[in-house]
Amino acid sequence: MSGHPVAIVVQNKETREFELDEEALRGVLLRPEVGDKPVCVVAVAGAFRTGKSFLLNFLVKYCVNEGTPNWLGDPSQPLEGFVWSTGMEGQTAGIYIWSEPFTIYAKYSGKEVAVILMDTQGTFDTQTSLRDSTYIFALTLLTSSVTVYNLMNNIREDDLTNLQTFSTYGASAQKEIKESRAFQNLLFLVRDWSFPQQHPCGHEGGQVVLKKVLGQLGEKAEKPMHESAHQRLRQGLRQSFEKLECYLMPHIGYGPAEDSNFDGRPNQLSPKFVEHIRLLVPRLLAPERLVLKRSAARRGQPATGEELVDFIKTYMAVFREGKLVEPTTLAEMMARVCSNGARNIALEVYNNAMNSILFPDGKSMEASVLMSQHLAYKRDAVAAYLKENQYADSSELFPVVHDVKEQLEKEIENHFLHYTEVNDHNKTKEQMKKLEEDVEAAVTIGTLGAALAGIYFFRRP
Repeated sequence: MSGHPVAIVVQNKETREFELDEEALRGVLLRPEVGDKPVCVVAVAGAFRTGKSFLLNFLVKYCVNEGTPNWLGDPSQPLEGFVWSTGMEGQTAGIYIWSEPFTIYAKYSGKEVAVILMDTQGTFDTQTSLRDSTYIFALTLLTSSVTVYNLMNNIREDDLTNLQTFSTYGASAQKEIKESRAFQNLLFLVRDWSFPQQHPCGHEGGQVVLKKVLGQLGEKAEKPMHESAHQRLRQGLRQSFEKLECYLMPHIGYGPAEDSNFDGRPNQLSPKFVEHIRLLVPRLLAPERLVLKRSAARRGQPATGEELVDFIKTYMAVFREGKLVEPTTLAEMMARVCSNGARNIALEVYNNAMNSILFPDGKSMEASVLMSQHLAYKRDAVAAYLKENQYADSSELFPVVHDVKEQLEKEIENHFLHYTEVNDHNKTKEQMKKLEEDVEAAVTIGTLGAALAGIYFFRRP
């Protein structure tokens, strides 16, 4: 199998702080085969020792075999890819992505999409602190287009409570920017589903269970005194995610669970589990179902690999100093991400306009005319910044919007100095060319005059 897991966020063994391996991140997301393609990021998150990496390897296999009907391959072959095991010790620390992005042709858009698969360490369990859990889960939700929330047996109230920070942030963000949900798709994947007689395994049964859990089927809360907080959480989740889904998975089979030599080969698994793996994985990765990662800066456009690199760098920088992942800090971070992205777009607007008047024919212009053009294009760039920045209308709440706007204006002035130098250089070249032409003309006239004088001299009687 080509490719391997690459650690992009690691935990320092001494300080216990999470650190970004930017070189590793760039090595995957800035590969030539990613380029400017839109990206789809599918991540799996959830508690320690619940089979996240095991599940992801089926996604790897689907992509490697390009989603062919027999994508599971030889049923006697061990399951390879992200490191996994059946023991008590966790295998994933930090965040990993697959080293080779997969290119899939998205039928609905007619474009190639770079698919990134992400594995995360256990969260919201006895092995991981609440701070670390929230840190990892937040980065997972914010960078992925689809997050698979891996749960065991059922969707419990604690599982929803773990999402409280994100639902609070998402609900407030929707009110502030009034355009889109804070997060994209969240799939509750219930492993070892405990009640198949009541609700059958699969997507249809999962949707019924999810509606019950979210209180959309008319059930009353068991404890009326908690109904307000209970309902606020559920309403916040609905406001925070573009799409909420649920899939109920059967047990892998008790043979594999008790076999110390179990290595994930399909013929060791319960036939019912294999049946649902065949149904679940295409729901996430089939060409007609790919969910593109939404750009944080360019409204209505998909994100690129380069944007994801900038986003993750910003996230890590914001929380590097030990800040807690709270609704307010998440909002501040997203305002910074959007502002930086809008700034890049605005700079491109300015530079493209200035290049169009200075570089095509290499001619200079009067300094006053250049200044006039500069001021006009600067206004256009600032207008583009405010138009593209989803937080521009909330600048009173987010000072970073104004700070980045000031930074943009300073950068434009610095770029103008460069364009002034280019214009001066063009003017000097024009003057030198004119001087050469004058000299050449003078020489030509002198030579012609001398020739005429000679003719006159020799013809004189």
